[in-house]
Amino acid sequence: MSKSKIIKELANGTISVQTALKRTKVLLQELDNKEILKWINYEIEGYPDGTIVPEYRKINGQLYVNYFKGSISSHIKCNNVPLPLGKMPKENKQKLLIKDVTQSIEALKCMLEGVQQSNNKVLSISIPADLYPYIAKCNNDPFMMITSASIVFNTSEIMNIFSKVESILLDILYYLEKKFGNLDELDIDTENKNSEELSEIISHIQIIYNDHSVFIGNDNKIKDSTISSMIIE
Repeated sequence: MSKSKIIKELANGTISVQTALKRTKVLLQELDNKEILKWINYEIEGYPDGTIVPEYRKINGQLYVNYFKGSISSHIKCNNVPLPLGKMPKENKQKLLIKDVTQSIEALKCMLEGVQQSNNKVLSISIPADLYPYIAKCNNDPFMMITSASIVFNTSEIMNIFSKVESILLDILYYLEKKFGNLDELDIDTENKNSEELSEIISHIQIIYNDHSVFIGNDNKIKDSTISSMIIE
């Protein structure tokens, strides 16, 4: 049997991940299971506040600061300096540097396009000023006067989200094709499957996206932060 058009188009990169998500949603509607539609709806619409995001939507950043030492009239000024935060407890460091990406796939695409069209190459989240003294203390430098601080993220980590979602979709579509035949009409015949067979199919699809996207709680969301683009000098 020749491969379904949606599988070939997604594998060849001739359709967007957003389009593939929508088409897969149409197919999965036939299984009439809210749980298996939850993941795909979140990827299309974005993850609501308080929702636990998949592991692939957690990205690691690096802290950069602007600071000076000395008096206002005579001081050393440093800009865009990376800080290792070696003295900060691991749990606090993870809360500061690891962020949840909750935007929809389409919103992420627009964000990346905006960065690529500008002269800026990275994304950043500003750190509240009330954390500056704690950051200086964790850096074992109480004389550091921080004027601004940001967590900077490489856009490649955002791009990796697309790869993960694409991989999950391909696995789901391959499985649907195996169970129901060609998917070109965006329709699967569930009437020829008994309740036990359908239950097994639903369980297997849940395993596919859960295996790819281990869910771990985290309250740090890029959606709830100010995102800006910047150049690291």
